[in-house]
Amino acid sequence: MDEEQVIRAALARMAGVAMRYVESHDEAMDCAQDALIRAVNAFDGFEGRSNVNSWLHRIAVNCALEQLRRRGRRQEVSIDDLMPSFDDSGILNDSLVVSDDSAETILQRADARAAVTSAIQALPEGHRAVLLLRDIEEMSIAEVAEQLEITQGTAKVRIHRARSALRKHLEPLIAAGQL
Repeated sequence: MDEEQVIRAALARMAGVAMRYVESHDEAMDCAQDALIRAVNAFDGFEGRSNVNSWLHRIAVNCALEQLRRRGRRQEVSIDDLMPSFDDSGILNDSLVVSDDSAETILQRADARAAVTSAIQALPEGHRAVLLLRDIEEMSIAEVAEQLEITQGTAKVRIHRARSALRKHLEPLIAAGQL
């Protein structure tokens, strides 16, 4: 594989990572290009404590999060309609039992990957970011809060609400036996 092929492959991987966080292909490509430039400029400082692909992945995530911050703080979109509902006695109204599986566990099932990815993309930006950072990137609550410049309490609430909303998005597929 020549140098150009390596660069193209790295750019494609970084664009894929960025696409999880931003709303459009163009934004993802901008993030990936920025991440690649940063990686090239910082390569002399790469100490080899991690895999190069992991290092590039982290740079792409950071660039995508910076892109979200540059957009400014948008008004949060409510996901209340996607939250589980309970009757007056506190019993869950939803037809499916809500499990505590993480988004990563669900993603590992190959037949569910496209549906889960689509459902994650349908989440509002702030909820999508916490879900990806916590369940996919496996960051701690403290790291998620720091990355998104929010309190740990806010991060915990958003993660819980994002997971609940994700389950709600996936309920029809689960009920139909497609997941």
